Amino acid sequence: MNEITPTNPVNASALERVLVAGDLSGLNETQRIEYYKAVCESLGLNPLTRPFEYLRLNGRLVLYATRAAADQLRSIHGISILDAQIERQDDLITVTVRGRTRDGREDVEVGVVSVAGLRGDAQANSFMKALTKAKRRLTLSLAGLGWLDESETETIPGAQRVSEPQPVLPAEVQTLRQQLAERAKELPDDSPLRAQAREAWRSGDVDLMREALTMIEKEEKDEQAA
Repeated sequence: MNEITPTNPVNASALERVLVAGDLSGLNETQRIEYYKAVCESLGLNPLTRPFEYLRLNGRLVLYATRAAADQLRSIHGISILDAQIERQDDLITVTVRGRTRDGREDVEVGVVSVAGLRGDAQANSFMKALTKAKRRLTLSLAGLGWLDESETETIPGAQRVSEPQPVLPAEVQTLRQQLAERAKELPDDSPLRAQAREAWRSGDVDLMREALTMIEKEEKDEQAA
């Protein structure tokens, strides 16, 4: 993971809380944004889509994963759902899902929702909510991210969602990422250049993205000349 920028030094106690407990309360606004960006880059997520939000929990300020994070992680790791089982016991709906990543790793997760006092559409929505919760927990587990999902934050006593400024990438990085994404879509799925473009996009490194674009343009010119 990228280091928090040295222009905003963090005291040892605050850094320990971040690394051990995920507590960001000891960081100032700039440091939180840098940490947010570093987490996104390490996972290959686009920070502009707000894949994480802030939650105040038991005196700590922590990140939790949003739907955007789950959707991107599912695509990045090629996660597919192999099986889903739904059970009802008294007032609890339990959904158990089994999934697999592109490289063959498998895992099982559950989502549990209470339907006490619910009828009709409200009860039907609870079944879908339990399925969504299970699928997102499975995605985060297979991606190696043991964080809370937004569907879980609603049922945690005392948890409060916190509005925080979102990280803004430099205009040049945003432009290059957009260009790279558009050009990469035109390449075959098994093209080495597509893999190179993906890694350059994730890194957010201007030089790597320019190099990837140059390589794509060179290949297109060679094909036209052939």
